[in-house]
This record gives sequence, structure tokens and C-alpha cells, in this order.
Amino acid sequence: MSRVSRVLLLTVALLAVAATAWPADQLVSLIVGGKRVAMQPAARVRNGVTFAPLRASAEAVGAHVDWNAQAQRATICTKDRCVPIKASQGIMVSNSILIPVRLMSEALGRKVAWDAAAQAVRIE
Repeated sequence: MSRVSRVLLLTVALLAVAATAWPADQLVSLIVGGKRVAMQPAARVRNGVTFAPLRASAEAVGAHVDWNAQAQRATICTKDRCVPIKASQGIMVSNSILIPVRLMSEALGRKVAWDAAAQAVRIE
């Protein structure tokens, strides 16, 4: 077998392993107070954790966001609570930081539930 054939075979094998090792994200909806929230990029489940765009999900629960670029940290606040979220706690998708929905929501005193029928996360 020539060297080129071996390199090609190895590349194909590695790509096959990579495709099975990292399953695609499952896109889901975010429903806050009974209303579906449109966001770009879409909320998604990755490795069992639901992530949603930081600013859109925070504003959907009535919070405001202060971003500290130097510290790579957002502070998400409602009238009575604040929660700091580091960029490293989330994932990057299309140049947006997506954060764990449960982490933010429960820290702000909200209830979070998975709605399997709707393939959505509900925040009350």
C-alpha cells in the first residue's frame, strides 16, 4: 500500500471516529412563562446540558446583562438577584456565548423543566 493510500485511509478512519465521538447538538426551544423565545443561534442540548444564548435567555427571564470583556464574564441581574457567569462555563456557537439554562435560571430563582413532547426547556 502506498504512503498516500495509508494517509488517506487513516484520515477517513479518524473522521469516522470523530463523527461518532461527538454527536451533533440537539436543537430545542426555550419557553419562558408560556411563550416560545426566538433566539439566534438556537438553544441546544449538548452532552445532556441545555445551552441558550446568554443575552437572549437572560433578557427573556427579565434580567439585564453586564459584560466584562477583560474578565470574560457576564453579570446577569434581576431586581433582587445577580449571578456571574464566566464565558468558560458556556460554549461558543456562531460567535455567541451559549450558557447552561438551568445554571442561570435557578440562580435567579426560576424553576426549570424539560418538556419532552415539545422538545423544549420551560422556565417559570
